[in-house]
Amino acid sequence: MTSPSAGHSSGAAGATGAGRFVEGPITATLARFALPLLLTNFLHSISGTWGAVWVGQVLGANALTAVATANVIMFMVMGSAMGIGTAAGVAIGQSLGAGDERAVKRVVGGAVAFIVVLSLALACLGWLLSPAIVDGIGTPAAARDFAVTHLRYTCLAMPSIFTYLVMMMMLRGVGDARTPFRFTLVWIGGTMALTPLLLTGAFGLPGLGIASLGLASLAANALALGALVAYVYLKESPIALHRGDLHHFRPDPVLLRLLVKRGVPLALESILVQGSYFVLLSTVNQYGAATAAAYAASAQLWGYVQLPSNALAASMSAMAAMNIGAGRWDRVEKIALRGCSLSFVIASTATVLMYALGDAPLRLFIPAGGEVLDIAWRINLIALWGWIALSATVGLFAVMRANGAMLAPMLIFALTMWTLRVPFALGLQPVLGEAAIWWSFPFGTVCSALFAAAYYRWGGWRQQRGMLADLDTQVDEGRVGE
Repeated sequence: MTSPSAGHSSGAAGATGAGRFVEGPITATLARFALPLLLTNFLHSISGTWGAVWVGQVLGANALTAVATANVIMFMVMGSAMGIGTAAGVAIGQSLGAGDERAVKRVVGGAVAFIVVLSLALACLGWLLSPAIVDGIGTPAAARDFAVTHLRYTCLAMPSIFTYLVMMMMLRGVGDARTPFRFTLVWIGGTMALTPLLLTGAFGLPGLGIASLGLASLAANALALGALVAYVYLKESPIALHRGDLHHFRPDPVLLRLLVKRGVPLALESILVQGSYFVLLSTVNQYGAATAAAYAASAQLWGYVQLPSNALAASMSAMAAMNIGAGRWDRVEKIALRGCSLSFVIASTATVLMYALGDAPLRLFIPAGGEVLDIAWRINLIALWGWIALSATVGLFAVMRANGAMLAPMLIFALTMWTLRVPFALGLQPVLGEAAIWWSFPFGTVCSALFAAAYYRWGGWRQQRGMLADLDTQVDEGRVGE
């Protein structure tokens, strides 16, 4: 573990541009860093909502069910990118805090090379297995063809999207949240412009139906990725690899083991969490197309309540990693307390606002006066408030991960999702009916928050060897073995 006495000086951090994160005011710095992240996440949600609105209005409720199905699967496999990206971002943040730019270059090369190969493999598998996956979760027959097509074209966009996401997380690792936001504007703006054009076949373009969502995202993201890479080199970002750094793209077994070791728990966490949603989605589908469509619409709104919490968590992780790298453990505890408090207040405000608006937000996706809208309103009434508890959980986990503690958060989520939430939903259905599914969401998030708080207070995450220490040690061991 890197302690204050053993840590690197704040002078090294300041020399590499991390000074404002290890010396500046905590709350103000967190808020400033989180704002571009919040706007980025908001843009993603707006894009998803925009696509869902167009699909629901043009192709109908069955197509909206297909979108929800593909989203669950996409988020599940996205865990691989998020795991590697988070591990790379933590290693980069700690390295920058310690003033070691050479380690930054090594991590960038290894992470990019790994995610490109992995995403290509996942895209191929996803395309081939889409029919089996859609059938396996019991998608309603009326939505099956929509779901297969949408899932396939979503998989087609994976290599570009995953590479872009990892680059964004590495930029945040060096304390730059504004650049990802700017280029996400390109991605999201392009997607929102292309989706209705390709969906309806406007201006002589081919009408591609539900495939337009994946193809629009692919085209816009590829443009944003290319522009982002060019900008990184133009501005001489710490993550830019020049001629003398290109050898870092070659597989480095020591570094890959480190990234995979720290990234796999987060990837598994995503798979486990989304897998639990997968099981619940299969259960929802058993109640018919109306309930499935209502759940899909409700899930769109839940994402907005979680936006500020996720943005602040990413900000807390980046800031905590730099302070750990600089040996400033006195600030790490303050980052956790102030970040979680701010996240809790914002999530509570967003939830109250959603309740105050009644069914108006749901009518963006669902025509007024029908059975689907009534079901969606009941779902939100039961489940929406539970996401407030999740705001504290993701904040605490973000600080733990900043010291490389990836396993405990994964185990806590595995416990709450698979031994508490899913059995709750399935076991109480004979008593509560479909409401058991909706009640399982707040039950799971509250349990996760309690376990997270207990582990943060009494767990051994502070004694976890940091990413920087592991990298240095494994490199030295590798050299001895040569």
